[in-house]
Amino acid sequence: MIPAMSSSASNTLPPAPAKKRRRMAAQRLLIVPAATLGAYMGIRGADAGGPVGPLTLFLGTVLGLELHVLLSLALSRWAGMALVSMSVGAGKWLGSTRAAGRLLVFRLVPIVPFMTCLLLVRARKWRLWTAVAGVLAVEAAVAVATYTIRPALGAGFGFVVLAVLLSKPGTPMSAFWTLFRLPFGDQERRLEEWTYSPAVLAATKEMLAGRIEAARAALGESDGTQRWLGTACTLALAEGRFAQAAEQANELYTRSEAAQLKAGALAVYAGAMADGVAAGHWQPHEALPQFAATMQTIRDTQPLLLRVTDLGAIESLLKQWPAQAAKQAANAAGMAPDAVSRARALCTQAVALAYLGRAAKAREVLAAAERTAPGLARVAVVGQLLDPTAVVTTS
Repeated sequence: MIPAMSSSASNTLPPAPAKKRRRMAAQRLLIVPAATLGAYMGIRGADAGGPVGPLTLFLGTVLGLELHVLLSLALSRWAGMALVSMSVGAGKWLGSTRAAGRLLVFRLVPIVPFMTCLLLVRARKWRLWTAVAGVLAVEAAVAVATYTIRPALGAGFGFVVLAVLLSKPGTPMSAFWTLFRLPFGDQERRLEEWTYSPAVLAATKEMLAGRIEAARAALGESDGTQRWLGTACTLALAEGRFAQAAEQANELYTRSEAAQLKAGALAVYAGAMADGVAAGHWQPHEALPQFAATMQTIRDTQPLLLRVTDLGAIESLLKQWPAQAAKQAANAAGMAPDAVSRARALCTQAVALAYLGRAAKAREVLAAAERTAPGLARVAVVGQLLDPTAVVTTS
């Protein structure tokens, strides 16, 4: 884990996080029989569909996914959930805007018409349970009914039901955990670290959309929750308060049970180390060993972070592999889940392009980062790297 900071001095680094072994949840034993059932349904359905069977199976999967999204959105208020962002399509980020105060991202591949991000704002276990059960019951009924008419199409709907049910079965807020763990014992207490207060929810919406100043205004004073701390350390990193970001990330990692929160803490910590060195806040020999240790922990426990953030690209830059870093950063910018993550990846891409001698393109990419998340401290730091005469102020 990441131990708590032992000194309050702004230039004192916390110890590097220790590696933590992942454990396989017992519920994942269900994956084998369920996958076998899904494969049987898919093969039988595709065969019954003739030459267009595989295409019909794929269409059923897409329609099943969209049905799940729309049903979850329809029952979100009953379940105590709030909509914070939306996307149209899948794959590479094409552009974004704000709709009803929320981030709306347009992506390259129009396979998935509409996706949403819902966050818990009221922890009412039976409402949450009935919402999840209701969504899956409707989806299962649609899958069975469709299977009797068009087996390939119905198998696609069935795939989605199985995928939702078996996705991260031991994780709080997952469908399996909500249905089979939440009603028993003291599991309800685990909802606490998933619950967003009104202020944290408002700040999160603004951060996702790249509105850093608005996020700071919305966040307010600490309410003592992990969600406040997670938003606060992300905001601190965005504003260039690297020591505070690292310190809060340490506390978040130590206090949290949820893998999502731990992953966020690791990402912020690593980002703070890298940005702090680039801004001259810490010397390379002080912070880069911490960065390397954190990256190893991420590989061991949260490897998905390397796909949706620019941390792998930063590591490639440190190894003096600018061509690989440029490609990794471009991929991270394309797959970014929110505006701040995209802007950070664009900044890293600009540095890599500058190392490759493509200064004009680097400035163009950096300008795009500034438009995506105005006020992001990393933009100023990278601007100084591209133009050493620029002045950067961080804390």
